Amino acid sequence: MLTKILAVTGLKIVLGIGVTAFGGLLLAWLISFLKPRIAFKEALGAVLFIFAFGLLSLVCGAAFLKYSQQWITGSLLGLALLLMIIVLSFFRDPERSAELSKGDVLSPADGVVDLVDEAAEIPGIPGKAKRISIFLSLFNVHVQRSPVAGKLVKVEHVKGKVLPAFLGESSEKNRHNVYYIEGEIPVIIKQISGIIAQRPVSWVKAGKQLGIGERLGLIKFGSRVDIYLPAKCELLVDVDSKVKGGLTKIAKY
Repeated sequence: MLTKILAVTGLKIVLGIGVTAFGGLLLAWLISFLKPRIAFKEALGAVLFIFAFGLLSLVCGAAFLKYSQQWITGSLLGLALLLMIIVLSFFRDPERSAELSKGDVLSPADGVVDLVDEAAEIPGIPGKAKRISIFLSLFNVHVQRSPVAGKLVKVEHVKGKVLPAFLGESSEKNRHNVYYIEGEIPVIIKQISGIIAQRPVSWVKAGKQLGIGERLGLIKFGSRVDIYLPAKCELLVDVDSKVKGGLTKIAKY
């Protein structure tokens, strides 16, 4: 009797692993298909964690749950699938190009403008500067782009707190990356982490010549991006304006 139970349990585990392996192949194909459109390197850790969760649920369900209890396994697999879709959606990285004219400044990020003001003194911008602050929800594309063409003079990594990104004070107090770009005008970009997105990621190094709309990096799971421009720039957006990185024209110089 014990031998039969062990044999059946072993068969269930083998079948569970086989089904999971097949699912893994399908996932690998999906990722390879989407690779140009997602930040694969940044998404890999979350994808592997969710896949391991699904594998464990399937194997344990097959081995230890009765037929009448398999709805638990199905629910856990459904949750894993939902999380996988959310993660792949969050890390999406679409190709973008905008029709440009001289003096255009593009949005560095997707989201909603929730603050427009002036800063008295900002290192790297002579005189007063104008700031546009963009809040990114979990549903926005989280890849940041260069708003102008120019040389990336410096990338600064600043440690800080982990306040919610929707708070205005998070711009100064939270962990952030600062990009100093020198083109026809000086521009400063801040990648600001939030309470969930605690690690802004930079993909470029100082000294690189950037094209307008070129990718700078990514912030994980909800965040804020600030852009500082010379006071002479004419702003084309205001509070509550919806913007898309590398597409929406937010200012003119």
